[in-house]
Amino acid sequence: MHLPEELLDEIFSHLPPDDKRSLRNCSLVSKSWLQPSQRLLFAHVVIESITYQLWLDNISPTNTGLLRHVRSLAYYDRGYGGIGSRYGIYALRDYLPSFFQLQRLVLYDVRIEPTIHEHFEWFSAFRHTLSSLSLRQSSITWSAFIALVGYFPNLRDLHIFRMWFRKDDRPVPCLPHALRGRLSVSFGTVMGFPFDRLVGLKLEYEELEMDEMYEARLVAAVERTLKHLKIDPLDCTPI
Repeated sequence: MHLPEELLDEIFSHLPPDDKRSLRNCSLVSKSWLQPSQRLLFAHVVIESITYQLWLDNISPTNTGLLRHVRSLAYYDRGYGGIGSRYGIYALRDYLPSFFQLQRLVLYDVRIEPTIHEHFEWFSAFRHTLSSLSLRQSSITWSAFIALVGYFPNLRDLHIFRMWFRKDDRPVPCLPHALRGRLSVSFGTVMGFPFDRLVGLKLEYEELEMDEMYEARLVAAVERTLKHLKIDPLDCTPI
């Protein structure tokens, strides 16, 4: 029996989100079941440093038939000897151009280099689709941070969890558009957060969420547009 893909999508959507085994089995039933199964199998992708080689061995960076289904990508660079010491964001450079429907990006334990703006062609495929960016326990310079968040014009959710802002002597680029939507910040182990530079930014966040460490300077930077303020322990679970 040949069922429309829309009906198969509805049927498969009732499987538990983490039931990858059933989805893999469904993809083997027939050709008509392959695409709907792959859409869900690859909708949320997690790549860790310990599984990175397995990913390289099984998924080609030019396999757009699979990678075009990815809506959420989480990359953990849990290296040894410091934050992002093994691969960094460069580990994904061959794959990023194929994620052209990516909506959510999570970078965990990643060292983001000050020269990231020189490699924005890696992100160009999803520049206008990305709406959520999470930087978690990663390190970055302020100029690279501004360049990165300013590159995505439709970014509406920005999450900063326990970041390390490294010393920076590079000129800070101007934001090409206002930053708006929702901002979540955990100051648990944030180091070197340049609050004095917030005032000059185009911050138009309507929602602000902080952990118990209330920071008045951050509130002041967004108070003109702020509608909802939440101060509570934040969920730092990456996925």
